[in-house]
Amino acid sequence: MVQERDPRLARIEDLVRRLLRRKADVHLANALEKMHSAEVAQIFSHLPPEERLAAFRLVPGTGHRAEVLTECDPHIVRELIESTPNDEVVALLTELNNDDTRYLMEMLPEERAAEVMRLLGAKETALIEDVMAYPPDTAGSIMTEAYVAIPEGVTVEEAIAEVRKASEAEYVFYVYVVDDNRHLRGVISLRQLLLSSPAKPLAEVMTPNVWRVNVHADQEHVAQVISRYNILAIPVVDDAGMLVGIVTVDDVLDILRDEATEDILKMAGTHYAEEITSLSAVRLMWVRLPWLAISWVGSLVAAYFISQFSNELSRVVALAAFIPVINGTAGNVGAQGVAIMVRGLATGKVSPKAWFQVVGRQVLVGLMLGAAFGLLLYGIAYWHFPGVVWLGTIVSLAICLSIVASATLSSLLPLALHYLRFDPALMTGPFVTTSMDLISVLVYFNIARYFLSAS
Repeated sequence: MVQERDPRLARIEDLVRRLLRRKADVHLANALEKMHSAEVAQIFSHLPPEERLAAFRLVPGTGHRAEVLTECDPHIVRELIESTPNDEVVALLTELNNDDTRYLMEMLPEERAAEVMRLLGAKETALIEDVMAYPPDTAGSIMTEAYVAIPEGVTVEEAIAEVRKASEAEYVFYVYVVDDNRHLRGVISLRQLLLSSPAKPLAEVMTPNVWRVNVHADQEHVAQVISRYNILAIPVVDDAGMLVGIVTVDDVLDILRDEATEDILKMAGTHYAEEITSLSAVRLMWVRLPWLAISWVGSLVAAYFISQFSNELSRVVALAAFIPVINGTAGNVGAQGVAIMVRGLATGKVSPKAWFQVVGRQVLVGLMLGAAFGLLLYGIAYWHFPGVVWLGTIVSLAICLSIVASATLSSLLPLALHYLRFDPALMTGPFVTTSMDLISVLVYFNIARYFLSAS
């Protein structure tokens, strides 16, 4: 289902274009000031680069401009930052939390990032260096320090007073309870805090068993934990168990979207590090060429295999009519199986430890699909080519076995790659499709050779 654009944003986009053409900067600045940063970013994504840059320069307020940048796609951020002076970049960075600061710094070339770091104060530089020290796509790289942590000996009444003072804590979903060494001891929701007896210490009202993630945990694992347990934020601890930050649900939504997009693009054999729409036609061609070349070579090999069965084709020309049906159906079953397995592994719904049950279920599904399509193809062959002996049996067996083989390969291969610590999404898509072309051709013509030699 195609998602339609919000009519309201479409009207605002038209308004922005008209104001830009009329050079009505004051009116445009007022309009942008009243809009949410996510709406401004969405409108920017539909503007051409020159209009986008002109509109960005008119966004009032450093804080609002910084929030707009964090909502934009990476290629748009790089485009806008490139034309922004270093002193303005410094001002933007000081308005952001740790995770957003890292996002913006990663959009800068190395030399320019070093120049910006030199312009920052000692405190800001130290904070950014701490954030950038964590590897990309880990919990440490997306966490924020905008949280409330209170010692376990503090009473509920004192804790409420501390929360009121925590003006810098942007995300007060939970109050985290720590010991004197900042080791995470428990968590209290705001509801628990307000409803508890004021004189009780936090250690008596907190929830001691806290879901937590290590600072080096993969961001996709973090997203899975938050999604599975329906929590608004998850604490991040270092190897010693000390609380160092939290990851919030808004970041998780971005991660789930980005990971899903990445998996889909990988499975299609296209670029997965940037938005496809940001690439030039020549760059996009080179990105897609290697994977298409693999499929092309596989098709040539399949054509060679077919040529080795010229005797069978010369005896029963009707065999050629069913090659696209068998190849296409087996390939589609493989593509479906890969999609199910890759997303299942990514979301944790498929457990590699239960591989036998997972593969067995997929093979059973393949067997049922193969039987259904085999019976259907048998009827079509018998009706359309009634005088060709064994044709119905040949094509029905071929499509059944090809579908079962496709279901088996598409379930086993992602699990094997996951076990070997390769990315299943990157390796399986074009490989399964090409492999199934070759396998189905060999299955089909070997079955044909057996039955035709027996007749």
